Amino acid sequence: MHETAPVSSVKRNPTALKMVREVSLQQYSQWLMEKFEKFHPPTELIEQLQDLDNQRTYLSAIFDEMHDGDSLWLCQSQKIGPLSGHEGIALVRDGRPIIYVRLITY
Repeated sequence: MHETAPVSSVKRNPTALKMVREVSLQQYSQWLMEKFEKFHPPTELIEQLQDLDNQRTYLSAIFDEMHDGDSLWLCQSQKIGPLSGHEGIALVRDGRPIIYVRLITY
C-alpha cells in the first residue's frame, strides 16, 4: 500500500520546531519501527514501515522538493506533554526546516 501523507499533516515553512537529529531514509524507517513496536503492530504494518519505497511515497511532499545539499531531520514541537505536541520529519535546507510532515501527535 503506497499512500502519501495527508495534506493536513504537511506544513511548509514550519515554526516552533526542535530539530532532533539528521537521518537517512533507512534511519527514519527504523525510528518509526521503534515508536510502534511497543504496540505489537501486525506483520503487514511492520512490512510497510520497513519498505523504503513505501516511505518515500508517503513522504513525497518532501522528496518531490529535495535538492542536492538538503537533508532529512527528525523534529518535534518545542513543547511535548500530555495531549500536546508532535513529532515528525522535515526537509531541511540551509539549516532551516522548509517542509515538515507530522507523524505522531500527542
